Order: sequence, then C-alpha cells, then structure tokens
Amino acid sequence: MMDSFGPTEIAATYKEMAIGAGIGIGVASIIFVYVALIVYGMSTSTGRKTLMGAGIFCLLFGFATYFYYDSLHVMLPFLISKWLSIPLVINGGFLCKLGSFSE
Repeated sequence: MMDSFGPTEIAATYKEMAIGAGIGIGVASIIFVYVALIVYGMSTSTGRKTLMGAGIFCLLFGFATYFYYDSLHVMLPFLISKWLSIPLVINGGFLCKLGSFSE
C-alpha cells in the first residue's frame, strides 16, 4: 500500500475517513436523542403537552417558511430552500399526533 500511494495520499484518505465517521456519529446521535425525547415525552401528560406544543410550532414555522420564504431567508440564513418547509410540516404533524394520545 505504501508503494502505490505516497504518504500525503494516505493521510488524506484517513482524514476523509475520520470526517465521514464524525458526520455519521453526529447524525446517529441526533436521531437517538430525538427518538429518546419523543419516547420520554409520551410517558407523562406534561410531556405530551410539550410534544403538542412543539408540533404546533413546527407546523406554523413550516407553513410560514413555505409562504413567506422570500422575506424569511434573509433573517434566517439556515433556510436554504423553500422546500425545507415540507419536512417541518411533516415533523409537526407527527409531533401533534404523538402529543394527542392519552392514557
């Protein structure tokens, strides 16, 4: 392996592998925390109210992103596309549905 590649190519390959592993671990951690908070939130009535509130916020923010994207993306630069509103609305509906369950 050392004969076919120079030391700089190997270092660059390992650097890319480390960046990919870091991104994978970060995404997996975010998904784990999201699901754990949903499961924890469904266990109490206060948690279900919080899920309902977060769902309503996501729904409203998603619709506002879709309809007012031209003025919103100036204030919120992380809104890179008008179509980012679709997963926000879906997530809001999902949280509202989970928050509406009762014991």
